[in-house]
Amino acid sequence: MKRVLRNKRNAPIIISSDEEENEKNEKKEIKKKVVKKKIQVEDKMGTIHKGKRKRVGNVQVRGKRIGKEQINKDNDEDVITKEKVDECTRAKGVKRKNEDIDESNVSNGKKARLKKDVNDSNKDVSFKWPKKDKEIDIENFSTECVEWTDVDYICEVQNIDRQVAQNIVKLFKDENTIPFIARYRKNMTGGMEPDRLRSVKESFDRVRIIKNRAVTIIKAVDKLGKWTPQIHSAVMSTKSMDDLEHIYSMFKVNQKRSLAERAKSLGLGPVSNAVIEGKEIPPMSSLIDQKKKELQSEQQVKEGIVHIIADMISKNKVTFDEVRTLEKASIIEIQTLRSKLNNTSKNGKKDEEKYEMYFNFKSNTRIIKPHQILAINRAESQKILAVKIVIPDSLVDRFKNFCLDFFKIGARASTLHLTLLKDSIDYAYKKFIRPLIIRRVRSELTEKAEDASIKVFAINVKQLLLIPPVRGKIVLGIDPGFSHGCKLAVVSEQGSVLETAIIYPHKKTEGSEKSIKILTDLVRKYNSTVIALGNGTACRETEVFLSNLIKSNAFDPFDVSYTIVDEAGASVYSCSLEAKLEFANLDPNIISAISIARRIQDPLAELVKVEPKYLGVGMYQHDLPEKQLLQSLNEVVTEAVSFVGVDVNTASLSLLKKVAGLNLSRATNIIEWRNKHGPFSNRQQILDVKGIGTKTFEQCVGFIRILPETAVVTGSKAKKLKNPDTSPNFLDQTWIHPESYAIADKFIKSSGCNVKEIGSLSFVEKIKSYVKDGGSSFHKKFQTDEATLEVIIKGLTMKKDEDIRMKSHCPLFRASLQNIDDLTNGTILSGAVRNITHFGIFVDVGVGRNGLMPTKWCKDQTLCIGQRVEVKVINIEHRRNRFTLELMKVL
Repeated sequence: MKRVLRNKRNAPIIISSDEEENEKNEKKEIKKKVVKKKIQVEDKMGTIHKGKRKRVGNVQVRGKRIGKEQINKDNDEDVITKEKVDECTRAKGVKRKNEDIDESNVSNGKKARLKKDVNDSNKDVSFKWPKKDKEIDIENFSTECVEWTDVDYICEVQNIDRQVAQNIVKLFKDENTIPFIARYRKNMTGGMEPDRLRSVKESFDRVRIIKNRAVTIIKAVDKLGKWTPQIHSAVMSTKSMDDLEHIYSMFKVNQKRSLAERAKSLGLGPVSNAVIEGKEIPPMSSLIDQKKKELQSEQQVKEGIVHIIADMISKNKVTFDEVRTLEKASIIEIQTLRSKLNNTSKNGKKDEEKYEMYFNFKSNTRIIKPHQILAINRAESQKILAVKIVIPDSLVDRFKNFCLDFFKIGARASTLHLTLLKDSIDYAYKKFIRPLIIRRVRSELTEKAEDASIKVFAINVKQLLLIPPVRGKIVLGIDPGFSHGCKLAVVSEQGSVLETAIIYPHKKTEGSEKSIKILTDLVRKYNSTVIALGNGTACRETEVFLSNLIKSNAFDPFDVSYTIVDEAGASVYSCSLEAKLEFANLDPNIISAISIARRIQDPLAELVKVEPKYLGVGMYQHDLPEKQLLQSLNEVVTEAVSFVGVDVNTASLSLLKKVAGLNLSRATNIIEWRNKHGPFSNRQQILDVKGIGTKTFEQCVGFIRILPETAVVTGSKAKKLKNPDTSPNFLDQTWIHPESYAIADKFIKSSGCNVKEIGSLSFVEKIKSYVKDGGSSFHKKFQTDEATLEVIIKGLTMKKDEDIRMKSHCPLFRASLQNIDDLTNGTILSGAVRNITHFGIFVDVGVGRNGLMPTKWCKDQTLCIGQRVEVKVINIEHRRNRFTLELMKVL
């Protein structure tokens, strides 16, 4: 028997048989049980309140929908099947009877709550179903969530062994620093160098950024009422920020509705679905509605259908992935032309000269250099260049063929079906896919260029910090200038200021005689045969002044030489609070001269006082993301300071705060402890310092040295300590970590050496001889790994006062100079490397301006800042005051 069910308005709902009616009643009973429960499950599980309008996600007790199907348009009572509850339960990872929670798909923060709230399989649970927006084709999204972890990402991006990646991730999560890992955990990283570890750390940090953004997008989509398991899977399986933003753009609420949304509101959605499903569609003329402005012709109807289908294609996850695949397989080019909006002013024309080579430029995006991308971006922002991304026709054709094959519309499809689908694919490519590819290509090129430039900047800063100190010399520093004169500062071997003065060698009214007398008197008074000249304003003129004095024997009987010092950041430091605390009554200009002199005596100790971004050894520095740049530079400063090591009893606050594991607060506490109790006698006393626990101690202690000559403590002060043991440990003057002291002691005894002689020539020779006879399985004898034993052996074979910086190159000193006008092609010169970029190396050859040695003329040599080289002049541009060099040999 058939009967008609009606709602309160007496409108027919559905005709049902007796069997259907029985089934309906059973479903109603199930629903009643479900909606009675008041169990709240976070995010997707809502509380049902008695007496109020009841909703379970997409299911409304007085609502419109059951899951995907809309039963009626009135406020009729819907039903929910047990199967639908189970489906939603499984989608949310909730445990029902005889089922387990898949904890791999549930965040740690929710596991306990899920187990507590829904683990009882005998209870019925009400669900707040994720809302589904009718205007989005959710089924186009992948329903399978591809789980990925930071280890997966690092293996893929960094191309390293999975076990090594797991070890490194664990080390980073345990808050280990890069210097500590690089030196003391080589066995876990395969001996990975700090630069490589830094790159892995960047990927590790990027994972957190991507995952945090994914969570934010999920919350935003859920807030819009558009969350589904499929969308969740699509977002959480994405490993790219660009891809995440593209997915999110599909759900953002815009004040102005899209063409597809407007077409759907006109009722063209069902017809569009029928087109891509190959189902029968009505004649276009039957869809014309003269009452609606946008449906008054067949052409408007077709355009509306095309807009809807194109929108579905652009939001399809499979299509989205295919576009990415096609990008990787295609050769995409970047082209630049001179902009028609170029600046005709004098400064504008001067800027244009820098970018002449890009006025008609083309390159494969796979091989274009980082500096070229940054130059193009800057010129484009200055409206000097117009940039175009050229997508090959093969990519377009393959995309269209893929879409035709993917949206199979069957043999019954008419010509109209095919026409509408092809027009939709063309429109989707033109309106959505092509702009997406262009944005993504530009974004990825810029990101890679920025990353590469930051790495070069970091390497340059590191090399600058590791320039060997000039020890045992009294240095005269000169901060050159015109109207304010040249500031002089004589600094002792220990860095103390002996005397300061100001001379005006470039003022005609003052005359040079007085300046000559002041300068020569200072040299003779303090026997200062080394002069450090800053490379700022008036450097060239002051260099001529010095060179002439040396040639005329004005400093006799002293053999005086000078070197050009990069004064980048010196003026910034001279005005800093730290400088004012050290030199309370000195003019900032004089402080700059002191800093220039100290940069020769101990570059590391002086340069750490300056923020690394001011050191001037980067490429397109102001175009780089500042936060990322500062983080990278601070890490290399910490690495340099840590690997060189600091004497904890004499180190300044500037040095101590840069040691791995330490910061400003902890370094300040160390100095306060030192001032109160006297010098540290052993490393264990570091644990007595406020704010230093076992983790901090582990990270920093290997880089802190305690030298016998500076570690003297009185007995009265020792009694005040938590750890009154002030007996020295001779291993504290090495870079051996205290965790390996037991092995080191065993090794020393086995070699027949006396630990008290550590650092002496005889001790070093005995250790080397013992190691030589040890064989390849030497580490097994001491029950340790090869990497740890290697660190111990290196620590025991270092001589007293040995400095890893001595492997670098000392400053280049001169007694005379040349002018760029004196140069000719073929001239052989000696010089020092000043800056390294992707396109070449800048070399100071003593002509007042650095010459460029392009990468192709470097003969595959890996050079570093400060390194001495012999070069040949191969091209001179007098108009632009620049010249090109070729490497002849490394000195």
